[in-house]
Amino acid sequence: MNYFLIISSFMPHGMCYLWQPWLVGLHIFSNGVIALAYFSIPITLVYLLRKRSDIPFDGLFCLFAAFILCCGIGHAFDIWTLWHPSYWISSWIRFATALVSLATAIALILKIPQLLTLPSPSQMANINQKLQVKIAELEQKEITIRQQEQFLRSIYDNVREAIFVVDIESDITFRYQGFNAAAQKLTGVTDVENKTPAEIFDSEIAAAVEKHYRKCLKSKTTISYEECLIFQEVDTWWLTTLNPIENQAGKIYRIIGTSLNISARKQAENALNQEKYFLQTLLDNLSDGIVACNSDGVLTLFNQATKEFHGLPQQAIPVDEWAEYYDLYLSDGETIMSQDKIPLFRALRGESVRDAEMMIIPKQGKPRTLLANGDSIITSDGEKIGAVVAMRDVSELKKAEQTLAKLNNELEARVQQRTVQLEQVNNLLLGVTEQLRKSNQELEQFAYVTSHDLKAPLRAIANLSEWIEEDLEDKLDDETRYNMNLLRSRVHRLENLINGLLAYSRVGRLKSEPQEVAIGEMIAEIIDLLDVPAEYDIEISGEMPSLVTEIAPLQQVFSNLISNAIKHSDRDQGKVTISVQEQVDFWEFTVADNGKGIDPKYHDRIFTIFQTLEARDTKESTGIGLAIVKKVVENQGGTITLESELGQGATFRFTWQKA
Repeated sequence: MNYFLIISSFMPHGMCYLWQPWLVGLHIFSNGVIALAYFSIPITLVYLLRKRSDIPFDGLFCLFAAFILCCGIGHAFDIWTLWHPSYWISSWIRFATALVSLATAIALILKIPQLLTLPSPSQMANINQKLQVKIAELEQKEITIRQQEQFLRSIYDNVREAIFVVDIESDITFRYQGFNAAAQKLTGVTDVENKTPAEIFDSEIAAAVEKHYRKCLKSKTTISYEECLIFQEVDTWWLTTLNPIENQAGKIYRIIGTSLNISARKQAENALNQEKYFLQTLLDNLSDGIVACNSDGVLTLFNQATKEFHGLPQQAIPVDEWAEYYDLYLSDGETIMSQDKIPLFRALRGESVRDAEMMIIPKQGKPRTLLANGDSIITSDGEKIGAVVAMRDVSELKKAEQTLAKLNNELEARVQQRTVQLEQVNNLLLGVTEQLRKSNQELEQFAYVTSHDLKAPLRAIANLSEWIEEDLEDKLDDETRYNMNLLRSRVHRLENLINGLLAYSRVGRLKSEPQEVAIGEMIAEIIDLLDVPAEYDIEISGEMPSLVTEIAPLQQVFSNLISNAIKHSDRDQGKVTISVQEQVDFWEFTVADNGKGIDPKYHDRIFTIFQTLEARDTKESTGIGLAIVKKVVENQGGTITLESELGQGATFRFTWQKA
């Protein structure tokens, strides 16, 4: 090697240029620039390959870089040989360059088929244009997908149905990935992500839902079912649908479920079933037969009474076979009904059937005569959906009518006989009535004359006793004066008895026009007229009504009851309480006092005329007042009762018609 490095007798390259400065300088400049260019190119290629590892043919690029680097070294060494004739080194550099260039050429030739497949710039432009279009399409699809995702998210978050997502792990463990807002609200559960049913619900609910998840997983199809679960301590019914989702391998890895709260529907169904059961029980317990059909003539209702009438169960048979199958006859009991005569068919045809007489003569059972009523069943929209007929068994009624007709004939004969007798009795009653009218008229005249003719002498006796007492005032002793006073008191008592008798006889015979009476005001006027003692209290309890009635009889009743309570009071502070209670057709008035009361054994006696509980010399009384009250009240259609015990006051209750 040293041999090659020894500078021989070769002359430097500059001598070939005769050391011409310009020529040598140009040679140095050109080789230097070329060497610098050759050195920069491989450096650039290596940098590019480091930055772009995806560039194809990187080995070929490295060979080109080595080839260019060798060329650059050769040009740089040419500058050296201008002064130093190291041509062996230069030759070795050329040899290395030759090897690298040969390898590069061979590699390039081998890569030609692959290089030919590379697209041209126009092709690249076309491909780039297509890529731009594809990118735009993908961007549009991405926007569409995003919009759809937002749309689906809005549905997921805002639907009323509960939506839940369940992932299935390899060991068949079910884990929730999400509840929508409706599911969270309906179940009261919010934190569900990556939790199993057992971690969210109690064991009973968890076992129930996992059972359905396994069924969906096993069937690999969508399943729907109803279930009752307890959420927030309330039994709720759900209609749940489970949809299995498969991956690319065809394995189910997720279940998407929806649940609709159907508690209200279930309650309605239960209520409907109860109502249906109630109606069926009601229909089966009716003595009337009820039968209905749909618009196609298929029987849909056949209650128990109908089955008993026919002795047959409900059957889906054609309309034209009804009469023969169910033994339907006309009222004569011999002619089988034609189709257009059957009440249910007539109602189905749109006819309103009323009291259609027919007979059922079953092959096994007793014949029956029925009255049928029926109509079409029409919805609120006017659609005819069927017909219904009610049948009443009037067999016994028909027999009764026949018996009644027979009895009626017999009765007519008896009536004719009795009519003659009644005419005779009527003539007799007319005569008696006329006699009674005359007797009443004579009685009224007698009562008037008696009261007038008796009162005048009585007043004369009273006046005469006063005159005698005045004329003989200085000659009369105390016993005589006492007897004179006793005489006058007996005269006044007899006059009061006469007035009472006259008033009693007039009750019910003297009528006045009814008028509107304010009871409270009327009682106040009566109290003013009675001259009530200062120590006596009369209280009107509650609001008194107003009613249309004859005022005089009602005044007489209240006046007699109130004055009676005042007259027979034995208390220093007497009290009468008047109250009223409304009944359906009457007003019930109560007059209660705190007096000495009446023994129950005398309760009936006090309403008898002339009956008093105290001697008249002790307590002046005619014994007619309460008799008049009883007669007036009963004459007005009412009743009067007494509640009293000795020492506990008396309570009179009487009723008065409202109108």
